[in-house]
Amino acid sequence: MPGTALAAGQPARVSAPAGLNFRDAPSTSGGLLGQLGTGQLVQVLEGPVSADGFIWWRVDDGQGNVGWVAQGDGETEWLTPRIGEPQPVNRPPRVGDRVVVTTAQLSVRALPGTDGALLTRVNQGQEFTVLAGPQSANGYTWYQIRSDDGTVEGWAADGDGTTRWLSPLE
Repeated sequence: MPGTALAAGQPARVSAPAGLNFRDAPSTSGGLLGQLGTGQLVQVLEGPVSADGFIWWRVDDGQGNVGWVAQGDGETEWLTPRIGEPQPVNRPPRVGDRVVVTTAQLSVRALPGTDGALLTRVNQGQEFTVLAGPQSANGYTWYQIRSDDGTVEGWAADGDGTTRWLSPLE
């Protein structure tokens, strides 16, 4: 039954508090491919495989990356079948994504870049759809966003390299 147990063909959410290592083999000695962010949605492709004291699952992050993750350490669940409501995740947006502003105020500009004319400032919690991007300008990565009612459409930077200002909902 979806949502109660991890299974191949089902979605899962990364629940590890500090993110989850993503490896090229179901083993602690597998090559590190990267890290999945807390809250990120993945598709379970295969598993479970038991190795090195962990239960491993092969997952697809939806961004062209496939690898193995451990389910947990026996105390903390790192990968959960309980995906719940969409929530902001720490990854770059993609065209078509639903995104939410995760900083106090975010500038929306006519063109990508800090020299683009300021159209408006939007508040934390407002949601948009990504129309285009990424575009690099002035040391930031910019995405074209639009509000559901069409009153706001322009370019916003997704963060400063430390803090994400525009977070995909998944």
